[in-house]
This record gives sequence, C-alpha cells and structure tokens, in this order.
Amino acid sequence: MSVRKALAWAFSAQFVTFTAGFIGSIAIARLLGPAEMGVYAVAVAVVGVLGIFATFGVSSYVTKEVDLTEDKLASAFTVNALINVMMAMLLFAGSFVVPELMRSDDVGPLLRLLAIQPLIGLFDFRPMAMMQRHMKFGKLAYISAPLAVAGLVISVTLASRGFSFYSMAYAALATSTAGMIAANVLGREYVSLRLSLTHWRELSSFGLKIMSVSGVAQGAQRISDLVLARVLGIEALGIFSRASNLSNMIFFNLYGTATRVAFVNLSEEFRKTGELGPVFLRSLELIMGVMWPLLAGIAVLSGPMIYILYGEQWLAAALPLSILMIAQCIALCFGMNWELFVLRGEVGRQSKYEIIRSVLGTLAFAFGSIFGLVTAALGRVVETLIGLFLYYPHVQRLARVRPSQVSAVYQKSAALTFVAVGPSFVLMAACGWSPSTPIWSILVAVGIGVAGWILLLRKVGHPIYGEFERVYSRFRHGAR
Repeated sequence: MSVRKALAWAFSAQFVTFTAGFIGSIAIARLLGPAEMGVYAVAVAVVGVLGIFATFGVSSYVTKEVDLTEDKLASAFTVNALINVMMAMLLFAGSFVVPELMRSDDVGPLLRLLAIQPLIGLFDFRPMAMMQRHMKFGKLAYISAPLAVAGLVISVTLASRGFSFYSMAYAALATSTAGMIAANVLGREYVSLRLSLTHWRELSSFGLKIMSVSGVAQGAQRISDLVLARVLGIEALGIFSRASNLSNMIFFNLYGTATRVAFVNLSEEFRKTGELGPVFLRSLELIMGVMWPLLAGIAVLSGPMIYILYGEQWLAAALPLSILMIAQCIALCFGMNWELFVLRGEVGRQSKYEIIRSVLGTLAFAFGSIFGLVTAALGRVVETLIGLFLYYPHVQRLARVRPSQVSAVYQKSAALTFVAVGPSFVLMAACGWSPSTPIWSILVAVGIGVAGWILLLRKVGHPIYGEFERVYSRFRHGAR
C-alpha cells in the first residue's frame, strides 16, 4: 500500500473514531457531572500509571525489525502476553489500595472491572501488529471505525440508564472484545498462539528503552492527575479531565495517526536508503500546517466551545483547555522525536531526556495544582518548554536536516496559523472573550479563517494544497 493511500485509510478511520469519541464526550458530559467523571478519571489515571508496562514497545519492535523471523514474532507475542497478565494482576491488587488514597470507595469496583481489558488484549496483538507492519490500514480501519461507533452507542445508552461512571468501562470491555475478534478474522493469516522466549533479551533491551521514554511520560501525566485529585478533590479532576481529554483526543487522533503512518514510512525509507530527512520534513510540514491552526483556533474559542458543547457546568474547563492547546502547539516544535530516536538507535539517550522532562514537568504540575486548575495547566506548558529545550537540537541532528529547513516549516506554519485564527481572535477580543458569543458570528469568523488558510496554502505551494488538488482531480475523473 502506498503512503498516500495508507494515510487516507488511517485518517478516514481516525476521523470516524474521533467523531464518535467527540460526540460521545458531549453526550456523557450532558449525562454525568464533574464528580462522576472525576471517579472515572481517577481509575483511568491508575490504569495509566500501571500502563507504563504496556508501553514496552513490543508492537514497535515488530514494525521496525528488518529480519522478522517467526521466532522473533513468537517471542514478541509471549512478552506482550506476560506484560498484559501482569497489568491485570496489578490493577486487581490496586483496586483495594487506591480507594483509601483517593478517598473514594467507587474507584475499587471500577478498577476491578477494567482489570479484565488487558487480558483481552492478549489475543489481538499478533494480527494487529502485523497488519500495521505491512501497512494494511484498510483492514485496520474496518476494525477501529465500527468499534468507535459501537463504543459511543454503548456508553451513552448505559449512562442514560443510570450506570454512571461504569458506562465507559462496560463500553471499553465490549469494544475490546469485539475488536479482538475482528482482528483475528481480518488478520487470520497472522494468528498464532505459539509461545517462545528465544529473543527475550533483544526484546527486553528494546522494550526497556522504549518504556523509559513513552512509559515515563505517560506515567508522569497520570501521576499528575492523581496528585490533582488528592490536592483539589475528585470533582476538580473531573473538570480538568474534561479539558485534558478533549485536548488529548484532538491531538493524538490527528498527530498520533499521522505519525503512526509516518513511522512506517520512515522505517521503510530508512531500510532502503538510510535517509530520513526528506520524509521527515514533508511529514512535519503536513502535520504542522494542519495542527497549529487547529490547536490555536481551539485555544481562542475554548470558552464558547465548552459552553455550547458541554454546558455551563463545565465552563471552568475552558481556560485550562486554552492553556493545554498552547502546550500542544509547543510540543509540535519537537514532534516525531520518538520516531527519530528509535530509527537511529538512540532510545537510551532519549530516555534520559524524557526522565528529566517528566520529573520536572510533574513537579511543575503538582506545584501548580496547589493554586488551582489554571496554574496546574500552566505546569503542562512548563513541561513542553523543557521538552523543547532538550529535544530541539537532536531532532535536527537525527533527521540530518539543516536548521534553516526546519525554520522554514515553522515560518510557513506560523503564517497559516495567523491567517486561519486571526478572525476568531478579533471576534473574541471584541466580545470580551464571552463564552456566550453568538454561534453565527463564530461560524463566520472560522469560515473566513479557513478560506484565508486555503488561499495561503495555494500561494506558498504547500504540500497540503497539493494533496487537495490530487483528491479533487481523482474525484473529477471518477465523476466522469
């Protein structure tokens, strides 16, 4: 499958997933209050802390390995199975400890329910990892998109019938089970339960390096959530989780999908030519050209967005959401660092930087939590600034691109952002940043911004506009 077609499939599936998740978040926020969402957020945070082990990078090993033998694949399956079983056991044990720490008896039963999910994940690892390695994003789309819709229907239905915070847990278990079955059907040529530990040392070396990067970052973020719940209360975490979940939903659905395809493309190009620069620059330009305007636009319109979508009871999440969007914009300046460190074999070096960033970022967030949700969100900005300082020089070095080439991408993306977001900024400033700014005026401002964005894409010859032209050309020829 070509990279362009892979991107089309991946983004199509992710669009459905994002849309379903977005609609679901609106419906759930209307049905459940901050306190109920806070309970679920605590459980998710605990899962995230223990989920450090799930970031062992076994799937990435399967994707990037040049000589993937059956023994290596069986070893990857076995290591993944051991990790998932350990995860389930730790979640079950934690369900009797966490309620005391968080002063909430509701968290225990919820954690015991969520402990089942890692066991389901034992059986879809091989087909999912191999379909990704071979860029079968069409089949992956057939799995993820329907499951996203099913998760939306199940969670909203259960929440409307009084299942409270259990609604999302039951929906997660149902979709995980259905996804496991679908993966084994569509990827049946890869299915095997063969166990092996012949390559456990190689896997452990790679996995520990990956875990020290991705796992530390994830664990630090979830520990921060638990600190906030302990300091400000579970209801405050519920409000902050509304902002952070929306932020992560937008960021990781777009950025995560793009970099997932980019990683496969970078891996293939690196195996063939040993070069990363051209693919890296093009991927960065495509990602930032879309995401900077989007993230900055949400930062400007966060008040009306929260008010219209979730209701007045969630307005306290608006300013933290704006700040988190700014933090995501900064994070894009050192985007795709993980992919570059992995492919250049320097994950050990990155793990040191990630530990520094995570520890200092968690301290900044914890300190900010003492004063409230806004200062806690500012702690995330501090964390991304630390990441920028640590990673920026190495991203250029690993991709082997000149600083002027990266700066050119930033300049184009900044100009696109200014044009796209400018009308909305002027409107909100004129309305005193009121969350009840008329929706018709917001739509007009956004429309003007999008039109200006498209015109500027054309003027500068941006690759995004080239993609628009290709899609339009195919559509026009198909219509004939």
